[in-house]
Amino acid sequence: MAQYDGKIFGIGFYKTGTTTLFEALRILGYHTVNGDKPGSYPGADDGETLIRQIDAGDFRLPTFEQFDAFTDNPYFRIWREIYAQFPGARYILTVRDEAAWIASCVTFYRDRRIRPMRVWMFGNHADPSRDAASRQAWLDAYRAHNAAVREFFATRPDQYLELDPTREPGWDRLCAFFGAPIPVQPWPHANARKRNRPWRRVWRQLRRSLGLEAGLPDDPDRERDAP
Repeated sequence: MAQYDGKIFGIGFYKTGTTTLFEALRILGYHTVNGDKPGSYPGADDGETLIRQIDAGDFRLPTFEQFDAFTDNPYFRIWREIYAQFPGARYILTVRDEAAWIASCVTFYRDRRIRPMRVWMFGNHADPSRDAASRQAWLDAYRAHNAAVREFFATRPDQYLELDPTREPGWDRLCAFFGAPIPVQPWPHANARKRNRPWRRVWRQLRRSLGLEAGLPDDPDRERDAP
């Protein structure tokens, strides 16, 4: 049986092992893009161009011609529109324990740059560490996303895989899904959580005060949680 050679879409939410999946797909030989960070491909600009295209109703993204496999945003957000274009593709929902997931999001995104893709998704709640309302917005979106994906693919099991990279760090199920031999390389442990540097908040505030970086609108009725 030959290894699957069609399109692959990772449609798991932020911080569910999308970078690990990205690295695993690359090891398996797929030309893969992870989000839209500058430098990830020519023209990548933190999602600003793709957001404009999607908001205009055009879901035929230019990256579809450039890559075999796709992870992170905007792909997980527009998975339904992607499926309409690629009904024969393979789809992978990466997941994590909910409590561990939101804790990871809060820790990771605290005092980091507010990227356009997160504002596109969450607006004033783009920083999940901001307050309880922001955390709840992320939890609600995570639950709704996973529930919708599971319901949709319940009748399409041959093209769908649900994977928790934190609980099953190995090649077996992913390789079986693609009919691929298990690589000699170890399973990737990408994007391990790094300790938040104490200077990060001051650096972010300085850049925002100089107009070098966008922040979230201030809300006088909302107090930021203590770190």
